[in-house]
Amino acid sequence: MAVTDRMELKTQKKEAAVTVNELLYLIFFGVMLFSKGMGWYDGMRPYQLCLLIGMGCLGLKLILTKYTPWQLLVAAVFGVLGVLSWRCSAEKGMLTCVMMLIGMKDVRIKKVFQVGAVVWSSVFLYRILAFLIGWDKGILLVHKKLGAFIFRWSMGYPHPNVFHISYVILLAFLFYLLQQKGKKLFGWIVAALVGNVLIFIYSVSFTGFLLTGIYLMLVLYFELRSQFTKPEKALVQCVLPAGLAFSLLAPLLPEGNRFYEVMNKLMNTRLRLSKYFLTQEKITLFGQQFQLADKDLNMDNSYVFALMTYGAVVFVLLMIAYFFTIRNLIKENRRKELAITLGFLIAGISEPFLFNTSFKNVSLIFVGSYLLNDANPIRRQNIAWIGICTLGDRSLPKNAPAEKLEEKLLLGLKRIGAAAGEKKYLIAALTCVCAVIGGTAFGLTAQMPKEYLVPKSICDYSLQEVYYLDEEAVAKERANGSEVLYYMGEEIPMFRFSGVTVTVEWMRGMIGAAILTGVVGALLGTGIAEILEKGRKKSGQYE
Repeated sequence: MAVTDRMELKTQKKEAAVTVNELLYLIFFGVMLFSKGMGWYDGMRPYQLCLLIGMGCLGLKLILTKYTPWQLLVAAVFGVLGVLSWRCSAEKGMLTCVMMLIGMKDVRIKKVFQVGAVVWSSVFLYRILAFLIGWDKGILLVHKKLGAFIFRWSMGYPHPNVFHISYVILLAFLFYLLQQKGKKLFGWIVAALVGNVLIFIYSVSFTGFLLTGIYLMLVLYFELRSQFTKPEKALVQCVLPAGLAFSLLAPLLPEGNRFYEVMNKLMNTRLRLSKYFLTQEKITLFGQQFQLADKDLNMDNSYVFALMTYGAVVFVLLMIAYFFTIRNLIKENRRKELAITLGFLIAGISEPFLFNTSFKNVSLIFVGSYLLNDANPIRRQNIAWIGICTLGDRSLPKNAPAEKLEEKLLLGLKRIGAAAGEKKYLIAALTCVCAVIGGTAFGLTAQMPKEYLVPKSICDYSLQEVYYLDEEAVAKERANGSEVLYYMGEEIPMFRFSGVTVTVEWMRGMIGAAILTGVVGALLGTGIAEILEKGRKKSGQYE
């Protein structure tokens, strides 16, 4: 079996040798994705370092890449517009989006998603682990949700909504690479929905919860449809125009209009915020900076944000590129790509991550691949390649240490997976037992605070009683059984929360303990399965 697996891996490597150009892009993508997965943002030194490394690799890749005149035109136009938007708006969002797009020349989508799956799953799991064991609680917000004051945890990301959107990104990477069909795929979707509920328990992001559900529904629907009918193709093609029309026209409806008021309430005043920018600010060609007196004014709609911040020229060209990319995906029946693209475009109506510096809009990979690898509007033969040298086309050495390490890792994972599959009921039983023990133990023994005191600045609702605490008062509160979170000084006003707020944190503590001990049980079960499998091999029972 091991020999067969090794031969299969070597065959795959022979068919998919990584070139220098591809490696440079994968480094760029992996480094930038890692920085955002860690929750770093523009202005932070680690992010600036990652940006320098990533852009350096991408710049070298662009220099070493050969282009046809059409490809060079696409890369040049989008590259120039990305730089212009940055200079005019002082925002790097469109520049990073453009870099992701124009770097896709001669880069395979599957390779990009493999890197993305490894990097994003690693940092996402690290973020959750760091929160559960108390290393890094991240940003806390206190919002009035479901009739009570509830803590919203960000798990180290800039906002709880960002944490939930990060889960959608993880699912996009995994479901794109997943080869399961039918009932097995449905099982993965159910597992993803369970994960969606668990993430929501901490983020309390209704937007993230809904968008995750929409993406998974698209995955399931496209799996059930082997071919699209003409009406289905038309509906799929209309998703982007409909999203644009809603984003740019619905906010212009007069206040008091029933449709406007209902949608504005459902979208947590996002339409009113979009209305301000679309009516009070001018639309420019290449972008602008906003000097806003009110910090609460923001653009959560990706389309409004891109149009108003980066300008009409790059916005219109990007929307046209998306339109033709979707048409090509429909034509080639690429349903996984369609699920991601449509899901993200729908998400952009209520979330700003499509075109800011979050580096989460992986649908741009499909746009870049289409424009630079698939589209060929110039029907001429023998178009001369433009390029400085051919170094970028060279394949990496077949016996490189990295490839040997990859082969050993893949063989090991495949062996462990096979052993785990044989003992899946044992692993499931140990996972459940450990989770129940861990959750119950926390619930019975945890010493929860009587109440929490948090800064007023992280609350979205004003209370009548405000507290100002010095260091001595903080120590006294803690001695009396209260918990003071995110204390920033005696001049900072604080609110006091008890009752449901404490109960919810107790329930979250039980869930967190169950997750940690459940993971331990799963690892223990997998280890036992591997040991039993080795025992079978030694005794000659393995065929």
